Amino acid sequence: MIMNKIIRLAVLLLCFCSCAIDNDAIYYPVGNVDVENGGPALEDGKGELVARSYNTEDYVLDTVAQYPGNPTLGKLTFMVNLKNQLAGQEANGFNGIGTSGLTMSLGYKDGNYPEESQVPVYASPDVTTAYAVKLRLKGELTLSGDDWMIDFVYVQLASLFQPYPPASFPEVFMCKGGEQSFACFDSFRRTWTFDIEYNRSNLFFSQLYFNLFVNLAGQKREDRIRLRIDKESFFEIYKLEE
Repeated sequence: MIMNKIIRLAVLLLCFCSCAIDNDAIYYPVGNVDVENGGPALEDGKGELVARSYNTEDYVLDTVAQYPGNPTLGKLTFMVNLKNQLAGQEANGFNGIGTSGLTMSLGYKDGNYPEESQVPVYASPDVTTAYAVKLRLKGELTLSGDDWMIDFVYVQLASLFQPYPPASFPEVFMCKGGEQSFACFDSFRRTWTFDIEYNRSNLFFSQLYFNLFVNLAGQKREDRIRLRIDKESFFEIYKLEE
């Protein structure tokens, strides 16, 4: 048993070390990220609610994350298009309602996710309009086996599709990742538990993206991923008064 654990750890370390020289690597070692851009929090009565999605009960994305046709074994990266199940109020161009879906990337450093996954959660009819966004994302991410480990998780709200967690870009309104700013990791349960909130005004965008990115490391070509979105999660977009 001890020898098997030592061998497994050695293979995992070999995977990490090989990433630096592999041109097809989709692994990036990143630290904690905590970015919040925009104006002050939205005051009550200062904005018109134009789109809202929410849940009446927890829902779960329980699926198999399959390693893509990339020769670099040991790194597994996917993104989740975050959505809530119901609409309190929706507008044309609002794509935040439905079930969250998982999408694989063939090359994380290039961000070449399929075009159908790069769909904004909202498209603004007027780029001169000032908006406010209020959201809460609460839940947990769980791996089923012990052949993979969660290397990094981050959630991002941006006006451009950003597949890599930036330290500071004007297009990024919120980016939270790492154990300190995003979630707590329970190594025994192999679960990340998270609860983040965002409330900012004076945001200008033609498109708005809201995604969760997860980077795994391990030895198998697939693993079962379970993402639970708590019923207390919600997403709201407000048009600010002139």
